[in-house]
Amino acid sequence: MPKKKSTSKKTTPKKNKTKDTKIDPKKIIPKKVDLKEVKLPKVEGTESLQPVLKVIGIVVLIIASLALIDLGVQYLNNDYSVAIVNGNRISKNLWHERLEAAYGPSVASQLIDEEIIKMEAKKAGVSVTEEAIDTEIDLIIQSIGGEEAFEAALVASNLPLKELRDQIEIDLLATELLAPDLEYTEEDVKAFFDQYSDVIFPEETAELEEGELLAFENYKDRTEEVYLQQEVQNYKATWLAEKRAEYKIQNNSTGKPEYGFLTITTNIINNLLDNISGEGTVEEVETE
Repeated sequence: MPKKKSTSKKTTPKKNKTKDTKIDPKKIIPKKVDLKEVKLPKVEGTESLQPVLKVIGIVVLIIASLALIDLGVQYLNNDYSVAIVNGNRISKNLWHERLEAAYGPSVASQLIDEEIIKMEAKKAGVSVTEEAIDTEIDLIIQSIGGEEAFEAALVASNLPLKELRDQIEIDLLATELLAPDLEYTEEDVKAFFDQYSDVIFPEETAELEEGELLAFENYKDRTEEVYLQQEVQNYKATWLAEKRAEYKIQNNSTGKPEYGFLTITTNIINNLLDNISGEGTVEEVETE
């Protein structure tokens, strides 16, 4: 009998199917490293240098501390000294005592006069604007030869700009107060112009031809302002002497301080009454 052919199918090995998995970088957690467990390689010979490094550190610390202390002492010396000669300090207290002895009464008198002018201006309702002060500053700068020369003059005279502005304010207040009481004519202003035109208007005078003169009519207004300021300065001493007699003045630069019963309270009440009616009515009792 014929043999049957065996029909057997060839089988091929199956391939394992693996899924492609994507790694999310956000889910990767880095492994924490304990720095305490990290051992650095030892360098031979460093143990012998440790005492030397410790000494160097101490020396540096001592020098830095001494430098800070020295700087602090220098600051105190400079802050409380007007001068230092070969390490010997001249105190500011001594300096102030000498200045007070030499100029104290004069400066105190000037400050008293300025306070009277301010109080009289307040009574009269007179004030000075910042623009008016700026105008005077500009005129000074122009007459002195420019901004640079003006700044140099302030430095040379040791005069801060704020102090100059305060002085100008006092002068303008005095002019507003006293000018109405002055009597003068146009001929007086013209004579003043003829004598001082080159000082009042230096730039304009410098531009003139030889023999040429400034026309009074063109500079009349400014000349009158300067003339009034000059006349006010001449009259101010007499006016202040009269006003001093009307004020109760305690000048501690020339005499011993005075004390009174409820003096401060009385002054406060008088100031309030001055603001209301213009005159104080409370009298204080003086004690020696």
